[in-house]
Amino acid sequence: MNALSQPVPPVAVASVAAAVSLAALTAYLLPRRGRPSVDWLLATIATQAVGCLAYSVGLFVTAPTWRVAFEVVCVLALVWLGYLFLGFALEYTGRVGSRGWMAFAALAVVPALGSLLLLTSSFHDLFWTDPTPVRVLGVVTLDYTLRSGALATLAVDMAYVAVGVYLLVETILSYGPLYRSEAVAVALSTVPPGVGVAVWVLDLGPASTLIWAVPLSVVHAGLDAYAFAGKQLFDASPKAGRVVDEQAIDALPDPVVVVDDAGRIVDVNAAALDVLVDGDEAATIGRDAAAVLTVDLDAVRDGDDHSITVTTDDGRYVFAVHRSPLVSGDAVVGHTLLFRDVTAERENEQRLEVFNRVLRHNLRNKLTTVLGSTAVIEEEADDPKIRTLTATAHESGAALAAIGEKARRFDRLRRRDLAIADVAVTDVVAEVVEEFDERAAITGRGPDDLVVATDRRHLAFALENVVENAIEHAIDSTPSVEIDASTADGDEYAVVLAVHDDGPGIPAAEVEVLTNGTESDLEHGSGLGLWTVVWCLRRLGGDVTFERTDDGTTVRLWLPETTPVDDRGAERVGRS
Repeated sequence: MNALSQPVPPVAVASVAAAVSLAALTAYLLPRRGRPSVDWLLATIATQAVGCLAYSVGLFVTAPTWRVAFEVVCVLALVWLGYLFLGFALEYTGRVGSRGWMAFAALAVVPALGSLLLLTSSFHDLFWTDPTPVRVLGVVTLDYTLRSGALATLAVDMAYVAVGVYLLVETILSYGPLYRSEAVAVALSTVPPGVGVAVWVLDLGPASTLIWAVPLSVVHAGLDAYAFAGKQLFDASPKAGRVVDEQAIDALPDPVVVVDDAGRIVDVNAAALDVLVDGDEAATIGRDAAAVLTVDLDAVRDGDDHSITVTTDDGRYVFAVHRSPLVSGDAVVGHTLLFRDVTAERENEQRLEVFNRVLRHNLRNKLTTVLGSTAVIEEEADDPKIRTLTATAHESGAALAAIGEKARRFDRLRRRDLAIADVAVTDVVAEVVEEFDERAAITGRGPDDLVVATDRRHLAFALENVVENAIEHAIDSTPSVEIDASTADGDEYAVVLAVHDDGPGIPAAEVEVLTNGTESDLEHGSGLGLWTVVWCLRRLGGDVTFERTDDGTTVRLWLPETTPVDDRGAERVGRS
C-alpha cells in the first residue's frame, strides 16, 4: 500500500476540520466588524483558527526545524486566546469602562511575557526543553517538557478563559432571557479545548504529546457557531441591560432612594443628593431612611403615593413618594422610593380650588345682584335705548351665570366617586329628550337591551351638554336634534350615542381645539359645554368624535362595555 492510499489519521481529520470551521466562522464575522464586541470575538476566533491550521499542517511535517516552527505558532495562539476571549467577554457584557480598559491592557503582560519566553526558548529552559519529533497515532508530534514559564503562562491563560465564561453566562442569564441556551453553548464550548490543554500540560495518557485542544476545537467551533452566528446573539447585546442598571437611576431627573428591608439607605441618585440629603453620598449610605428623608415608610404603601414637603435653600418643594418593592426570588429585600416633584401640580390644584370657590359663591352672588338690577332697570326705564342696552347686559349676565352653573355642576360631579352600575342607555336618552322637549324638536331611539356598566351621572351630564350645545347654536327657532343609541362596531367600544343636529355645525377650529386637548390665545373653544363632554367621556374610558357636514354636525359619544378603573383610582369607585 503506498502513502497516498493510506487513510488519514482521525486526529488529523479532526484538527483540519477544526481549522476549517474556525476559519469559516471568522469569515462569517468579518462583515460584522464594528459592532460592539465583534472585533474582540473576531480576533479570538481568528487567532484560534491560525493556531489550529498551523498545528494541522505540522502533523504531517517530519523536518525538526519546520515541525517546531508550526508548534510554536500553535502554542502562541494558545497563549493569547485567554486574553482575547476575556476582552470579548468584558466588552460584550459591558463590565468595564474607559478606565477599566487601561487596567485590562496591563493583563496583556502575561501572554506577552510568555510569548517572549517561547520565542527565545533556544537560549534558556524557561518555557520548554528539547522538543523532539515523534510519531503518535499516525501523526508527527513533538515530545518536550513544559517548564515553569509555560506552566505559569498557560495557567493564567486558562484563568482568563474561566473569568470570561463566568461573565458571559452570568450576564446573559441575568439580562438576556432569550439567550439562555446560547449561554450554555458559550460555557460548554470552552470545555473540550480546556480538557485538551489539561491533558497536554499535565502529561496525561500515552498520547499526551498531542495538543488535544486542537482536534477538540471542532466541537468548540460548532458550539460557537450556534451561540454567536445561528442565534444572532449580537443583534441584542446584554451590555445595554448592564449599562441601564448602572446609569438608569442617575439619569432620572427625579430623586430616587433605594432602601433595604431594614429601611437603611443603600443607594441614591444625583437628584436625591441635591434635594433630599446633604449631598454627601458616603455619609448618606447606611443611614436610616425615615430619619434622613422625614418620611414614614410604613405610611407609603407599595404602588400608592404619599406626599412630603421639603424646604431647601432654593425654596419649598412638595414630593409625591412612590414606593415599589425589590424582589429577589420570593423575598422582598428592599424598596425603591421615587420622589416625584408635584409642587407645580399642587399649586395648580390650589389655584383651581380658589377659582372654583369664587365661581361657586362670589361670582354667583354678584351675578344675582346684576341680573336683578338689570331686570328692574329694563322694566322701569323710559328711554328705549337704555332698555335695549339693559336687556343686552341682562342677556350676557344670564349667559355668564349659566356658564358658572355648568362649571359648578361639573365640579360637583368630578368630586364624586364614580358609581359604576349597569345603565340602560335608552333610559338616559329618554330623560334627556324629556328635559329638552320644549326647546327643540328632539327625538331619541335605540334598542331597549342596550346596557353598559358606567356612571349614569357622567353619561347623562355629557349627553345633556351635547344636546344643549346643538340647541344654543341652532339657526331655526325650533331646532331639530336626533339622538341615536346603538351597538358600536369594533373591539374598543361597545356603545355609541350619535347626536345629530341641523344647525351650522361646530366650527372646525373649535373641533381642532377639542381634539388636540389644548387652547391658546388664537385657538380656543366657544364655551365650557363641549369641554365637559370630553372630560366626562375620558373619565368613563370613552371618547368623543365630531363629524361636520352641510346638513349639520354629528357628535358621537363612545363608551366601553365597562368603565375601566386602574389600581390607583379603585378606592374612588363604587360598584352596585
